[in-house]
Amino acid sequence: MPIEIYVQKISPRLFINSKRCYAERMKRMLHIIATPREEESRTLQVSQVFLDSFKEKHPDWLIDELNLSKELLPELSMKSVSGKYILLQGKNLFGKAKELWAEILQHIERFKTADFFLISTPMWNFHIPYMLKHYIDLIVQPHYLFRYTETGEVEGLVKNKKMVIITSSGGKYGGDLKKLDFQEPYLRWIFHFIGIEDITFIHAEGMDEGFEEAKKSLATAQSLAKNEASTIVV
Repeated sequence: MPIEIYVQKISPRLFINSKRCYAERMKRMLHIIATPREEESRTLQVSQVFLDSFKEKHPDWLIDELNLSKELLPELSMKSVSGKYILLQGKNLFGKAKELWAEILQHIERFKTADFFLISTPMWNFHIPYMLKHYIDLIVQPHYLFRYTETGEVEGLVKNKKMVIITSSGGKYGGDLKKLDFQEPYLRWIFHFIGIEDITFIHAEGMDEGFEEAKKSLATAQSLAKNEASTIVV
């Protein structure tokens, strides 16, 4: 059965070029999708329940979908990375470096100006999909999502916002196998690093451990997702 995703597709440029959008100040959830499986994705089957419940409680919110399997993200090339270091030195960009960095800034702005975050990601090889790592490496930049204080400490700049991360995995990673889960610790830390401290995980585990086990685990995760969306204060 096809999954219906609430979505209003928006170019990243909207968040830099459109003053009217923020004059109206519509609350916006950024839904970051890191799976290419679409309707076959168990992760998205859980996310859909969350979205249905969230929209029912918050019908005035905008759901901004960023599908990383379809989005053509800028490459972190020598020229684009050089742009960051030129800016850190207090110099101006020009030419290709300026063009490449402007594209990265659009994605940073799209993330930073969201009011709430939903991430839908499976576990790949005990970690996150490469497309999500690419996106994180793209947006987590000094002076934009974090800064160094005068004492040399790091201060996250995305404050007082909440995030829900919905995941699925073929196996189960509790007990002694918890040490093999590099996904949740990494995501908790990197988003804490930029200032997001209120992070809730919903796991659908054991998806490859037989039909009945997968069905039971999926139903449990969907129930948790529905409850989280209906009770979360945003």
